[in-house]
Amino acid sequence: MKGVGAKRTGVIAVVALIGLAVVGWVAAGQIKSPARVAAETAPPPASPITVPVARRALSTEVIVRGTVRYGAPQPVALATSKLKQGSDLVTRAPRSRARLRPGATVMEVDGRPVFVMAGDVPMHRDLRPGDKGPDVHQLEAGLAALGFTPGDVDGTFDKATETAVTAFYLSRGRDPFGPTDADQEALRSAEASAASARDAWLQAVHAVEQGARPVAPGEVTQARLDAVTARDAYHTAALGVAAARARVAAAKALAGSTKPAEALAVANQRREQALADAEVANKRHALTQAIDEEKLARMRRDEVSTEAPPSEREAANQAVRQAAENVQRAKAELDAAVAAAEAVRAGAGNVAQKGREEATNAARDVRLAEAELRRALQAVATTRTSARLAALKATQLAKPGDTRTLRRIADSAGQEARRTAREVDRLLARSGVSVPADELLFLPSLPLRVDAVKARRGDVLNGAVMDVTSSRLVIDSSLSVSDAKLVRPGNRVAIGEDELGVRSSGVVSQVADRPGTRGADATRFHFSVSPTAPLMGLVGASVKLTIAVTSTDGEVLAVPASALSVGGDGTSRVQVRRGGRTEIVPVVPGLAAQGLVEVRPAGAASLREGDLVIVGSGRRAAAAGP
Repeated sequence: MKGVGAKRTGVIAVVALIGLAVVGWVAAGQIKSPARVAAETAPPPASPITVPVARRALSTEVIVRGTVRYGAPQPVALATSKLKQGSDLVTRAPRSRARLRPGATVMEVDGRPVFVMAGDVPMHRDLRPGDKGPDVHQLEAGLAALGFTPGDVDGTFDKATETAVTAFYLSRGRDPFGPTDADQEALRSAEASAASARDAWLQAVHAVEQGARPVAPGEVTQARLDAVTARDAYHTAALGVAAARARVAAAKALAGSTKPAEALAVANQRREQALADAEVANKRHALTQAIDEEKLARMRRDEVSTEAPPSEREAANQAVRQAAENVQRAKAELDAAVAAAEAVRAGAGNVAQKGREEATNAARDVRLAEAELRRALQAVATTRTSARLAALKATQLAKPGDTRTLRRIADSAGQEARRTAREVDRLLARSGVSVPADELLFLPSLPLRVDAVKARRGDVLNGAVMDVTSSRLVIDSSLSVSDAKLVRPGNRVAIGEDELGVRSSGVVSQVADRPGTRGADATRFHFSVSPTAPLMGLVGASVKLTIAVTSTDGEVLAVPASALSVGGDGTSRVQVRRGGRTEIVPVVPGLAAQGLVEVRPAGAASLREGDLVIVGSGRRAAAAGP
């Protein structure tokens, strides 16, 4: 029994030892050393991060905001016409925001229209038959563009041009501008001179014919009498020239005095208006005092005691009645003063109009006096020739048989007749339909838009009549000093308005050469953009402008900037992964934009679109677990 117990005890001890060994092994498997823990938690080995080489166009950009508006305003003034002697009164003003197209009537002056046509040469003179020049060429081109045939567009105001001008005016419901009184006077004078010269030539021819025949004594006597008569006519014509010169001087002196007289009349009218207004103010003040005195009289009457004597109460009532009468009188005097002031004010326009009419009449008198002087000078020339011819005829008739002198006389008379006839033809050509300088505006780049009206109805022309802008829109903005060095006219611009979802494009049309112009800050440079598509709904709105200031010539190879590195020799290079291996490829960098750099393989190196370039390294994530 003792042996069995000992054996059982040995077995139990062995089992216990085996159990302790198993527990120790298991426990040993759950316990890790610091070195093992560090090894297991260390980061995985690095692996390269690659990006494919792309082929694309690159550009650097400047981004600013700008305001949409119409083109820059330009002042417009009318030229002065020498054909017309009106008052230069605006009878119909330009209409604000009107769109000016070729052939449109923009305004009226003295009841005459002012038309618009396209042209770069400003209207600077009256255009009349026979005129030549680039302004006439513009007129013909404008008429042709509107469908009125001016003949050859050759810059000569000929009969065809005159016909086209007439048709244009009539199509607008207007009468063309015909010959003036001065033109007609000059034509009549020239026709009279031509008739006299023709008669003198015919008489000279007749004298040649008569000179070949025997001359009777009575004919010689008559010829001498004709010579005396012709000489008297010459002296009379010379006296007429002196008288005509005196009338011209008097008319010019009167015309010169009309302006000061008009100014004096206007000054007197203003003085009378000031006096009348002052009288109104005095009468209004007197009415106010009368009303105050009436109130005071009523207060005093109300303060009279009921126990006061009747005489005192009656005196108070009388004072009230008197004060009320004073108020009515003051009102009547105020009304009269106001009416007088209004009458003076109403007469102001009449004073100015009368002054303008007197100036117009004086100018007309000057023209008539000058026309009379021209007729007198023509008469002197004609009578001088007639007197000379008559004297030569008398001398020749006294020497019968020799007609050589008579023939010379006839030749001279024929030359004078032809000269005066040419002058008539010239004046006839000039007396046709004309285009006064103040009835046509040549404006470039039509259509335009009336931005501001400077001349109102009833104004006398003086300076600009309106400001016009291009009907096309522009966008104003400004640049910093550094950006201004990059932006150039012609740069492409992307235009955007995020809230409305508008996307458009344009080009830079102008960059200021110094800061602080056109409303820009003193440290910024103004520039403008011309949209290539309409933006009518965005006038006055703020838009985003993205300007491509530098770009590649088409698509190029591009890699991220982080893919580039510099070798020891200073050359640029990229690392390319090919077939599990990394190769160094030398490159020549170009434009850098939008985080990318343009690259070209250097020398015989190869780099293609889609090649994987290394931009960094990454680490595999450790296995997750508790």
